[in-house]
Amino acid sequence: MKGRWYVNWLVVITVLLLFTSLGTFAISIKDTVGIKKCAYGDNFDDNCICNSDGEVVCEEESMQSIENTEFISKNLNYSYEFLSYFDVSSSQKEITFVDISQTLGILKITVELPSYCNENSEPAKQIGFYKGTEEGLVLTTATNLVSESYNRTCVVEGTFSISTFTLPESDTFEIIYQDEYGSSFAANSCLYGGYIRNNGDVYNSIDGCSICSCRDGENVCEEQDSCL
Repeated sequence: MKGRWYVNWLVVITVLLLFTSLGTFAISIKDTVGIKKCAYGDNFDDNCICNSDGEVVCEEESMQSIENTEFISKNLNYSYEFLSYFDVSSSQKEITFVDISQTLGILKITVELPSYCNENSEPAKQIGFYKGTEEGLVLTTATNLVSESYNRTCVVEGTFSISTFTLPESDTFEIIYQDEYGSSFAANSCLYGGYIRNNGDVYNSIDGCSICSCRDGENVCEEQDSCL
């Protein structure tokens, strides 16, 4: 009787070990063959990123990760490129509006942004968004930082090109960049003569008698002697 029970327990233990081995093997096969839909760093044809669950998330789905769901990407072409590395311990790179221009109904805004890059000077994948407000325009980006290879702080030049853009009927128009932590950075731009002027831009007055410049969000015009 004792010998029979001993043999039965051996069979049970053997069966349990067999199922455990099969489960472990199945999990390893799943990871090896790539049942996950994507891996960070893949190049996608569409404006997409790979989230932490290994899922490809594109355009409208990515908006869910942005705090304000009013952000959109319609009529927006966003591009970015590596500029340089910087040491976050010695200096903090601020948001810099490099250029603002309007041509044939396209509003183009170029911004220098702090981001993360890998050792090959490749920035982490980003998607751009924007929203219109009564006061102006708010820009933002969503960045995929799942891969640990993107661990060097760097400066990225991002360009937002919004087509079929129409200025609102307002005396003021401010452009703001909102980072992924909710902090806002104003461009200190100016609205003059139906055009948005970047901080520091110099332009002629509407009557042609003054030279104007955009200074911290204010149009400052100086009359020329020829018009006196």
